[in-house]
Amino acid sequence: MITEVAIFMAAAGKEDELGAGIRRGLTIIHQQAGCISATVTRCIEQPERYMLRVEWVSLEAHTVDFRSGPLFPQWRSNIAGLFAGTPEVFHYQTL
Repeated sequence: MITEVAIFMAAAGKEDELGAGIRRGLTIIHQQAGCISATVTRCIEQPERYMLRVEWVSLEAHTVDFRSGPLFPQWRSNIAGLFAGTPEVFHYQTL
């Protein structure tokens, strides 16, 4: 199992809209074969900051299957124009 952690920073004035868009997009991520679970949290100290956490069966389930499949553009359409910069995305493996 691999844990994807993605940090999104909301564009100015789009903080609540970004959170709503990520939450809507969770239903799309959950449809992807290889997705075990997906959640989003909002930072208390920096409310423009969101953390998306997705558990995948493998790294390839995210980086190959999801990212190059038809669900990825659907997921991104929920948050297009709502975040600033490039999200930080890292993958973690349980030791």
